[in-house]
Amino acid sequence: MACVAVASLLRTIELEFMQYKPRPLVLHHDLISHNKGLIKYFHQKLGFLINELDEERINLDGVEAVKDLEMKLRDLAFRVEDEIEILVAHLYDDEEDAEKTTQPCVKLGQVFQTAMEEIEAIKEELVKIKAEGRKTAHDVIRRSEVLSSQHASHSKEQMVGKEDEFRTIKKLLTEHGSKEKKVVSIIGMGGIGKTTLARQVYEDPSVSMHFDVRAWVVASQLHNKRQMLVGLLNSISKQGNLENSTDEDLALKLYQCLKRQRYMVVVDDVWSGEAWDDVKNCFPGDGNGSRVLLTTRLAEVANYISSKNDFSHHMQLLDQTDSWNLFCEKAGKSRGAEFEIIGKPIVKKCKGLPLAIIVVAGLFSKLNTLNDWENIAKALDSSTTTVAATCSKILSLSYNHLPHHLKACFLYLGVFPEDNEINANELSRLWSAEGLVKASENENFDVVAERYIQELMDRNLICVSKWSCCGRKIKVFGVHDLLHAFCVEKAQKENLLHVVRENGSEFPERCFRWVSIQSSNFDVSTLCYSSRSCRSIFCFSERISLNLEQFKLLRVFFFRRFLIHYNIIIVDLVHLRYLPPPFHHINIVELFKAWNLQTLYICADHRNYLEFPQLQYFRCLLSIMGHPPKFVHQNLQSLSWLRGKHCTKEFFSHVPNVKKIQIDGGVRECNDCIENLVSLQQLERLSICASEFNNTSPKMIQINSHIVLLKSLKRLKFENNHFEWNGINVLCKLPRLEVLKLSDACVGKLWELSEDDKFGQLIVLEIGLTYLNDWKATGHHFPKLQHLSLFRCKNLKEIPSWFVEIDGLKSIQLARCRPSVVASAEKIKEEQLDYGNSVDVIVAEQHG
Repeated sequence: MACVAVASLLRTIELEFMQYKPRPLVLHHDLISHNKGLIKYFHQKLGFLINELDEERINLDGVEAVKDLEMKLRDLAFRVEDEIEILVAHLYDDEEDAEKTTQPCVKLGQVFQTAMEEIEAIKEELVKIKAEGRKTAHDVIRRSEVLSSQHASHSKEQMVGKEDEFRTIKKLLTEHGSKEKKVVSIIGMGGIGKTTLARQVYEDPSVSMHFDVRAWVVASQLHNKRQMLVGLLNSISKQGNLENSTDEDLALKLYQCLKRQRYMVVVDDVWSGEAWDDVKNCFPGDGNGSRVLLTTRLAEVANYISSKNDFSHHMQLLDQTDSWNLFCEKAGKSRGAEFEIIGKPIVKKCKGLPLAIIVVAGLFSKLNTLNDWENIAKALDSSTTTVAATCSKILSLSYNHLPHHLKACFLYLGVFPEDNEINANELSRLWSAEGLVKASENENFDVVAERYIQELMDRNLICVSKWSCCGRKIKVFGVHDLLHAFCVEKAQKENLLHVVRENGSEFPERCFRWVSIQSSNFDVSTLCYSSRSCRSIFCFSERISLNLEQFKLLRVFFFRRFLIHYNIIIVDLVHLRYLPPPFHHINIVELFKAWNLQTLYICADHRNYLEFPQLQYFRCLLSIMGHPPKFVHQNLQSLSWLRGKHCTKEFFSHVPNVKKIQIDGGVRECNDCIENLVSLQQLERLSICASEFNNTSPKMIQINSHIVLLKSLKRLKFENNHFEWNGINVLCKLPRLEVLKLSDACVGKLWELSEDDKFGQLIVLEIGLTYLNDWKATGHHFPKLQHLSLFRCKNLKEIPSWFVEIDGLKSIQLARCRPSVVASAEKIKEEQLDYGNSVDVIVAEQHG
């Protein structure tokens, strides 16, 4: 209950008073020197108290006194953080005004002294409650001290107990004799597996081959016509600039894309007839067997949409056998007798609802003793009769069993709209800005956030939709709408979140920390009264006008890059920590007071933001970054759009912990700067794009051999670099290289690898925009290759036939390549099948 408030306050104290380069005005006013001991002691006490509450809260869950204590701690943390940040913001007021008021250092001491007394009082009450031992058998759900090391499978989600339904839907789509356009509806309650079933059918190879075009879009409860049209168009093929297209233009374009094609379109999670009416005229009926597959919870929606010749399928709850099989698969535990004796009653109480089974299995997977398992079974008492009530109880049980750091991170998912795809890298930077993840001596913020996301997946609280190209890291994920609704409701009760929806929701009287704007008809004046409490603004509408001057304590301003028609004024925000990539009509004014900026993406600015000690991710298209920071910057992780001429030894010596760099510049200067990168021994990702296109550029140059000294490099991308093909063989000496992307990077017609040229760790190889004719290599040169991608290799004759020797090869993607290249890929696929291996060959566009 207090997890978000306490985590946020602890991080604010660290940033303002405990970092290695505090804010200059904080030092000037002696805020730290006069209160150092008190600040440190309070920080320790607060951390100990939240950990103690976390250790005991499940033991004491249900005791109202404990809930009251958590609310007191939450309110205390919010109040103290407000007082600290307001005091710091006032330091920037006119000096004369500051002199008339109490000294800031005295004020700060009073804040911490009062808060310390309240902390001690809360701790004393907790001790009394524990001493009284007010527990009941149904309240005792002790959290295991040792978490299971087992992880959920990274393979594609498989259906359990839905094989008959899968065959039914597949037959309706592909085998029914009618050539008329038909609508097939899958109907069922939330959590029953409608989307999983639809996705399995959609991705089935025989279904894919049956249709010329496939597209997928999510309608959701608050559907948006424009987003649905754009989503369908992008699902068919990546579109160009659609910003200036009207809804009518988009509808016409979609219609033309589907015209005279046998298509399959999935419209997932339809809640109203209006959502269908917005897109139905885009689906032509050419009498060629096209199909539209809908999923919905509401039978009346399916009835509204369907004609007498369309088909509806009502999904069924799982029987006990299939329920048990699903639970065993997701729990990942040994199959001992105790597991079955205790587990089967738990599964029975899930009443056949797949989501409930999956979530409770995720909880079960984190427990390691018989006592823990028994307590879970007791908690799910038989008094809960309806499926919906059972599911709600299971979600609450799973949430209550999360450690406090995961509670905070899980609730934060409620700021995103329902059915939204969440970028894991983006989320980790938001969590960091909010103070919900904390770096350690051995792990940076990204690594910690990645572990948190993995833990949420292991507990079956998120659904992974996309992995990184090397398959080791979650890249994009979603949240089931029942779990999402739980996050929103819980965050609202905790005075954390308010959602502005299209239907014009009223603002609550109480304050909140996060506002998620999902409506284009939004009046910013409604936020005025809560500007003091509001820390984060999320914009998901297509058009909005905002002046952020009134939000003095704002730390996160987030908006989607695809959104248009913005008019946003960002004035000097003292506490700003996160600003996403810029878009049209965003006026940034004076960010130089935002000392704790962590993520900053801007188009142009003359200021040297590298002087901000907390900056971790920085991208500035036209910034002058030639001057290194005046100190050794410990936190900087990522630099994008760095010019080659700025890449000096002095510059890199001041940013030793950088893990990702993107360099842009002339051919020779980009190559020359490689030698200066050698000091970056933690560099993991490097992208070098040469942008010099003139007659003075050399036709071919030798790659700088110093690149082999980057021992930590995992991902490398070259673009327009004019390297000699055989010269890049030196890259095989990079011991950890997993991903290599070459786009118009090499000059010449032959790439030949010698016996000693072995890319021992390479998983992904992408080659594009090349005049390469012959590629002489074997499986020995790429022993761990899993994914090969070739695009616009117009002269390449074939893929080396010896690639059939690569045991782990999983996919070959081709775009605008010769038919002979496609044929060689198909041959490799066929020969791999003889060895029991399956290789996907994906041909996007063939070169004639």
